[in-house]
Amino acid sequence: MGEDWCLEKLENLRIKENRVETLNEIRSHLNIAQSLENIVTEKLLKSSEIYDCLEEQDNSNNASVQSDLAIDILSICMSHLTINQTDLPNLLERSLQHNNPKVRALALNTILKELAKHSNATVAEDLIQVIINCIAEHETSVGAPSVEILSILLADKINKRQFKEALLSKLNQSDDIVRCRIYEVAINLSKISPAHLSEVEEILHSAVETLENNDILLQVNVLEILASLAGQNHGLVFLEQKRVFEKISKRVDEIEQNPLDRLLVPGIMKFFGKIAYNQPQKIITGYPNMILCLFDCIHSADPMILPTAFDTLGNLAHSQQGKLLLEANYSSYLRQTFEDFFSYLRNLPTELKNRAFNALEIVFSCEGEASQDVSKVLQKWYQILAGGENLQFLMDFCRNPFPDIKVACLNFIRALCRYRWGIVALKYTAGFVEYLLDRKVEFDKDAKYAKFEIIEILSESNVFDVQTQLQLKKYVNEGPYFVQPIVEIAVEGS
Repeated sequence: MGEDWCLEKLENLRIKENRVETLNEIRSHLNIAQSLENIVTEKLLKSSEIYDCLEEQDNSNNASVQSDLAIDILSICMSHLTINQTDLPNLLERSLQHNNPKVRALALNTILKELAKHSNATVAEDLIQVIINCIAEHETSVGAPSVEILSILLADKINKRQFKEALLSKLNQSDDIVRCRIYEVAINLSKISPAHLSEVEEILHSAVETLENNDILLQVNVLEILASLAGQNHGLVFLEQKRVFEKISKRVDEIEQNPLDRLLVPGIMKFFGKIAYNQPQKIITGYPNMILCLFDCIHSADPMILPTAFDTLGNLAHSQQGKLLLEANYSSYLRQTFEDFFSYLRNLPTELKNRAFNALEIVFSCEGEASQDVSKVLQKWYQILAGGENLQFLMDFCRNPFPDIKVACLNFIRALCRYRWGIVALKYTAGFVEYLLDRKVEFDKDAKYAKFEIIEILSESNVFDVQTQLQLKKYVNEGPYFVQPIVEIAVEGS
């Protein structure tokens, strides 16, 4: 299958009546070929005949089949390209500028896959310019991969004037969706180093300015994009210099005067929560109004806000430092919060119960071994949450027939069993050890493994009597999915 074969097939494509049959032949040959000659790939990718098959304007089934076949052929050809090819811009130029978004997305995803393999590849500057144009496309299938590609390719080229000017030009000419994509590229580059941040500061300044306009949806999106910048110290310094924290905090303080700003609350919670994940002291001690707003959100029982509020609490209490700071500064509010959780776990819809359990798992987990102070704080929080019970209130969730809620609860219990007081609470919960050791009650694979992880922790403790300890170790040795063999007894005459 060489150049002559390729030229013959392209000639056949010029006859409209032969197109579907010829396209099928080309695709079949490409699929079964052990190797594909470069000349064939180049001819097909640059041929006007293949692209003509994508230009049919009628809505007939034949036109749709023809278009799908042509896209399949382009996809197979692109899979043989490499990012270091010097002729890559020429080979992809027509696809990247085609009016069919499927074709543009195909070319972009080809580049993205190659960059995933060779992130340090050298790419022609004219190709980068074409991709900057693609970022302004309305179709997500085209715009989203453009963001990822530019975040990689511009890492060592953003200091070049033509690229900065191209991004700023798109920023000034585009709608909110495209502007957010450009903000995302700028943030991704900024996270690399202070020098990179300096190169895109004009774009970041534009992002910060949007926080003061009247478009609530745009502000929510920009807040989410900006939050990732605070993970680096130089990014945090930039946000502080631009008074971003103060601006957002003020919006919360004045929320009664601007009722529409209530729509911003979940986005604000998410923003501060993401920052608190890495900088708990800054948020917990520096912005008390934000923490109080979070507790109000949890207490409100608003199903639209609760998911974000649960996640934010998890971010705040993710670290040992965060747990201690919350207890030191907001002890009375935490009591109300865990009492609310006790009620929510009984009354919320299943999806929100799962989110609540996920948040509790994070709150009661620790990276590394918990300090004695942290263990005491968590024991206090658990006693409030459990309402004076051991683990009895969790037994119903463990016996729930739906695997998702059962696994979420078991994962929370696993977090509790990282502490001696948690294992003791489990020991004195009637029937709990027996339930864990009973292999006949679980059919879901994830639930079986979640139980196994708990038993693995229990088997290493010294809380149980010798007989129970042996049962736990036996369970661990048999593994999470062990099935007791059925012994058949032969009967005389059978």
